[in-house]
Amino acid sequence: MSVRPSEVAGTFYPNKAEEINKFLSQIVLFEERRINKNLRPGQIIGGIVPHAGYKYSANEAVHFFHFLKDTSEIIDTFIIINPSHSGAKEEVSLDAHEKWNTPLGDIMLDAALMDFMDIPKSFDAQQGEHSAEVILPYLQYFLDYEFKIIPITMRKQNYKSSRNLAEKIFKANQVQKSKIAIIASSDFSHYERPEVGFYNDNLVINRILNNRIHELYDTIHENNISVCGYGPIMTLMFYSRMINSNYNVEILARGNSAKHSFEEFVVDYVSALFYC
Repeated sequence: MSVRPSEVAGTFYPNKAEEINKFLSQIVLFEERRINKNLRPGQIIGGIVPHAGYKYSANEAVHFFHFLKDTSEIIDTFIIINPSHSGAKEEVSLDAHEKWNTPLGDIMLDAALMDFMDIPKSFDAQQGEHSAEVILPYLQYFLDYEFKIIPITMRKQNYKSSRNLAEKIFKANQVQKSKIAIIASSDFSHYERPEVGFYNDNLVINRILNNRIHELYDTIHENNISVCGYGPIMTLMFYSRMINSNYNVEILARGNSAKHSFEEFVVDYVSALFYC
């Protein structure tokens, strides 16, 4: 059985199970007062989650996963869509391994659902890539049930590729009929002054909240906004439309790397819940 080993344990997050558990428990305790416990969605569609190192972005990321923990929904498979930072060859690709490993254990890929997606598989797309892997320890820490994953790497991020990917996911699950949730892995503005990043991110968030997918793409490119996973976000938006054209989005948390680095230029992080 082919296993993708954890490649960024010890850099993006701790490399020992007890250290991951301790770190995340401390973050949750710190964020407790900010966690929205009043949301009662009928159906979870997915969410946006940052993928930076835990010391920078875990404060924002835990809000989404804490919500998953508290809901009564059991998700069979999490489809983690991530941008390519490491030069994937295919425009869009599934990971070709059978399971992934982290210090918290192994997670199986949903091979049955993947077989219906008509997307090429690659062992190379996730080599050296952190933006899907960092999601897994959160899921393993917060959820007390077994689940599967489907990591999908997007090298080509545009309106067409996002729509096509959403359609393939939707059509595949019309056959498989699993309970799935899509996680769009993305950080927001990179290396801007906090006030500049906050302003730019507001432009993007406004388009997300108002279901303006084409405007989201245009806004990012016309204003040179460095949201790295806009393709995964647009895919989640397209997929949400297919589930329910009146879907809802809740921004769960926002922050930036200044809480750790205290630098003049920061990276911004947003976590959001898509539901109906």
